[in-house]
Amino acid sequence: MHRALARPYFARERISEYESFRKYTDKLIVVLKRAIYSGEPIDVQDMFARFTIDTAGEFLFGTSDLNTLDLPFPKASEAVIGPKGIATDTVYGGFVQAFEQGQINTHKRVGQPMPFWAAREFLVDSQTEMAKVIEGFLEPLAKKAMERKAQVLASGEKMDEESFLDHLALSTDDVVLVKDQLLNMMLAARDTTAGLLSFTCYLLAMHPDVMLRLRQEILTAFGPIGLPTYDSLKTLKYLRAVLNESLRIFPPVPINSRSTKAPTIIPTRQGPLYIPRSAWQITWSVNAIHTRKDLWGDDADDFVPDRWLGERAKDIAADSFQFVPFNVGPRICLGQQFAYNEASFVLVRLLQVIDDFTVAQTEAAPTGSLPPDEWKLRKGRQAIEQIHPQSAMTMYSKGGLWLRMHIASNTEADELLT
Repeated sequence: MHRALARPYFARERISEYESFRKYTDKLIVVLKRAIYSGEPIDVQDMFARFTIDTAGEFLFGTSDLNTLDLPFPKASEAVIGPKGIATDTVYGGFVQAFEQGQINTHKRVGQPMPFWAAREFLVDSQTEMAKVIEGFLEPLAKKAMERKAQVLASGEKMDEESFLDHLALSTDDVVLVKDQLLNMMLAARDTTAGLLSFTCYLLAMHPDVMLRLRQEILTAFGPIGLPTYDSLKTLKYLRAVLNESLRIFPPVPINSRSTKAPTIIPTRQGPLYIPRSAWQITWSVNAIHTRKDLWGDDADDFVPDRWLGERAKDIAADSFQFVPFNVGPRICLGQQFAYNEASFVLVRLLQVIDDFTVAQTEAAPTGSLPPDEWKLRKGRQAIEQIHPQSAMTMYSKGGLWLRMHIASNTEADELLT
């Protein structure tokens, strides 16, 4: 029911509307200018989360009133750890903390059988206070859309679908269903794409050679100020390779699960495994799949965008279950193309004016944010990681993801920063 309601809205002619991307990317660049000229590092995880929720405000909710990019950003010296990332002391911050703490509470519940977490929360429901704050954000949006539908239909006119919320209002009279869908899409529109952008910039900071090559591709295609379009972005093969490699190493949803609708037999290396109907919940680690050396080679732990180009890409394409950042099959993420489009647009505009990222986690992140010391003694990515990736529904960097940036030295790019 939920997917059937949402699917028609995510057509190419909708996701290729880039005006909101341009509008909020321009704001994002202004935020970066302030941070760079002040000499301060910036938490790009917070910045991209604000960008994606502002963009979602127009695309999904039909409102341009969120303007979270205009609100003050915490300074590195004052930042404290929040539920996911850093805490922000604004009206927006209150909603975000409830939204993120709700995800953490849900993550804890999913990790335990229902009787155990239900017994633990028998007297105090961990989600009650979070739900009140989230409801206070969504309720006015849903009611306004329903009222608009009633007024337009009463006048005998046809209601235009100016946003995903309008689409929902025209599809159902169930206000609860509308709010559920909005919450679902907000998680996808904000956290997953913000994570993709944040981790990609982190990986570019760790690999300046990739940063240089990607920036050269972007400048060759668009110059320092040209605007990308849906069709022109498809020509940037290396950009897509970088995004795919970022999604492989830091999948937005690192753990997933399903329950059987009917008795099922799953083939395994040890032989067929019979699973009764709805008896078991099958949980799998996307992280583990994405870093298996028998699937990806001996460099599975390394950031190698070139694996998505040439002959190596053919091997990946041959197995659709090898790369599953958006899930796969009939339950694949409806917003997959939207996420690629948004992330691609932002990175193009960003790298037109920024020519260097530097990780500033050690100097800027709140106390307790860095990876445990024992990680340095381990194999794989943990030995080199400068941030502490964690998961609560979606992946995030504990204490934010702090970077320094350098403005490219060309006059045309400087125009974007004035």
